[in-house]
Amino acid sequence: AGIVFGSDYQVIEGEGYHYVIVSLTDVNRIVCGGGEITGVVYSREKSMEVRRKGANAWLKILPVKEGDRIEYPSYPREVYVECGGKIFSLIVLPKRRPATTIVLKVSREEREVAREFERLNPYERTILELVRSVYREVPPPGYTVRSVGEKVREFQEIDLYLLRVYTGARYEVREYLVRARRDIHLQEGQFIPFVPRPLAISLVKPSLRKGEETRLIVVSLREG
Repeated sequence: AGIVFGSDYQVIEGEGYHYVIVSLTDVNRIVCGGGEITGVVYSREKSMEVRRKGANAWLKILPVKEGDRIEYPSYPREVYVECGGKIFSLIVLPKRRPATTIVLKVSREEREVAREFERLNPYERTILELVRSVYREVPPPGYTVRSVGEKVREFQEIDLYLLRVYTGARYEVREYLVRARRDIHLQEGQFIPFVPRPLAISLVKPSLRKGEETRLIVVSLREG
């Protein structure tokens, strides 16, 4: 059956048109990595609905009635999203797949943006904000995102998968998925020997039944 990591994750950056694959039947999420989404333009005649609030927008392909059946039309659509003062032109390709998250990344000198963000608050507040951002699946300012989706550890009680790596100027955040192989109660400290250079570890749900999953967020110092 394969491994399901929840919603897919696509990062869009730069000018021109971008093809994005979305779920045909589920609600998809668009995130502005450079502030709020200040405008969305699309054709309501193309069986699609987009609602926005703050830095997020939610895109849904609407079903249509074909005789006695309800169908989800899978033809491409165009969506124009204003994010961080830029217009992102998206060609939406609906497919039968789980919901996806699309991150719109505003290109600037990312390392400097990340460095400024990391210096903005005291150390403890910066670490907390990094954890919060990754928990909300929003890249911290200036951070790059790399999707991985690979099993990195296998224990008697759990399997550990690395989902994504968020990289800034001084810090790096790794987002893991933990899948229970039996009923178990976990503690953050148990993961210290198995993650690189940890400064902070956050476990979303410590108690799991067999087959249940949770997320593990680890903030580390970058190498070099």
